[in-house]
Amino acid sequence: MKTNSRVRRMNPLLGVLVTECETTSAKVRAKLGDPYGWCFCDLCGRLTEYAIAIETRKVFKRGTRGAATAVPLTNVIRDMAQRKADELVKRYERALSGEYGPYEPGRMLATYCKVREMGKDWSVSSFRDQVERMALQAAWALHGDTLSATLLPGQKEGESKPSKFYCERHNPSRSIEARRAYQRDRRLSGEYKELMSMIWTNGVGRLPPGDIEAHSYVRTEAYRLLHIMRSTKDLIEAELEKGITNQSEIARKLNIEHRQTVSIAIKRCGLKMKNKDNT
Repeated sequence: MKTNSRVRRMNPLLGVLVTECETTSAKVRAKLGDPYGWCFCDLCGRLTEYAIAIETRKVFKRGTRGAATAVPLTNVIRDMAQRKADELVKRYERALSGEYGPYEPGRMLATYCKVREMGKDWSVSSFRDQVERMALQAAWALHGDTLSATLLPGQKEGESKPSKFYCERHNPSRSIEARRAYQRDRRLSGEYKELMSMIWTNGVGRLPPGDIEAHSYVRTEAYRLLHIMRSTKDLIEAELEKGITNQSEIARKLNIEHRQTVSIAIKRCGLKMKNKDNT
């Protein structure tokens, strides 16, 4: 059972409480608790609808009888946010010079930035990019309640909300085509995870597990290989029928980059090598 609740959290940029909505669903909490996988579709490498929607949060001001009106993003709010961001950037520059001790740069990064997105780029320009976006949202939040697109005021129950698990192409409630893609790829989720594991193993030393871009690449590449595997099923079966047992040789002949893709395809499709005793 899932319920929604509004919570007030301290925003470190301005030192004020802002209101947000969260779900009590254990499944959703588990998904959002994954520091790298929370934003990706469960079936491919695209961002979930929720991950996209959360970047377009809006601020609403409560009225009487439960009514709410959107607060426009004015130049006054933008100027306020820019001044705050400039102050933080100047402090970060001084922190990097050692003026505030060895730990202040790390503290500022942890407090004001989405470190995963920075990809270990701790430069002033990267810090500014992070802080300007967060300062704008914080300044806007002073004028009302910050709500994500999943819980807009006045939204009727039963209306399709941005999915926390799937992208638009895999959300079965979006369209007939999306429902078909969901049903097709849901059956292949086991193989999809195997391919991701294979890519991580092959990329040791090249794919940093702490880089969000690496996670995006692994998921996108696994999805691509998954569909190569499906499209080459008959070709792989034909090679097996010829008595070719070396999976690396089959991968080379079919121009498949990873031998493990052939192995997974054989297992997934239940393919068998021709018994030479029966030839």
